[in-house]
Amino acid sequence: MESMRNSQDTCKGLSADDDDTQDFVRRRKLGKTLQSRHYPLVFLIIASATGYAATQYAGSVAPVVAQRPDVPIQKLLLADITSHTEHSPKIEARPLTLPECLGADNLIDEAVIACRFGSSQKAVNRSNAQGMVSARYMSHYKAQRQMPQPKLAAAQFVESAIVLQWDRTRTYRAEWVVTDNQIDDTSVCRNWRGGSIEYRECRKGAKVYFKEQCKRLAESASRQRYCSAASGFSPLG
Repeated sequence: MESMRNSQDTCKGLSADDDDTQDFVRRRKLGKTLQSRHYPLVFLIIASATGYAATQYAGSVAPVVAQRPDVPIQKLLLADITSHTEHSPKIEARPLTLPECLGADNLIDEAVIACRFGSSQKAVNRSNAQGMVSARYMSHYKAQRQMPQPKLAAAQFVESAIVLQWDRTRTYRAEWVVTDNQIDDTSVCRNWRGGSIEYRECRKGAKVYFKEQCKRLAESASRQRYCSAASGFSPLG
């Protein structure tokens, strides 16, 4: 009897353990089922929070804009002024007249021509220029200037002009005496040695000069003087 009671107690103990085991397994399955149902919800919450945080961060960060290095204002102004200066038209100076270009010697040389007609002509340094007259003429002219001039009467005066050679390749300075508004034929080219080549060429050029002045000048005492010499003066006389 005692052994049977012990067997029954043992069976009851095993039955209670089985029940506990089945109950534990059932609760565990239920917990896993609940956890598996919560996973998608947790994932959605985490994804939403991550997206919101990324949006807020992107809005708070200012866009980076490449900035052009500053250019000094002075350089821009200098470049603008230089371009305007380079393209500005140059104002040409007024050409000088022949009397303004002539020197104290009244000689027409290349320097005088360059002065009269502008820089397009070949300019020559006056100190080194040979001019359009010979060295012999220059020495004779300077000697004549140093000689004392004869005293003239009140009605007389000495007149001079630059005359051209007959072929217009050379110039001569001609002097003559005017008495009572008449040119003294014998005094024409008196600044040259009588009988020399220069003397003869000077008188020929003076004849042409008298004719040109007679045609060019308006009616005046000077025109009458030149017209009288143009008709009555002989270079060979």
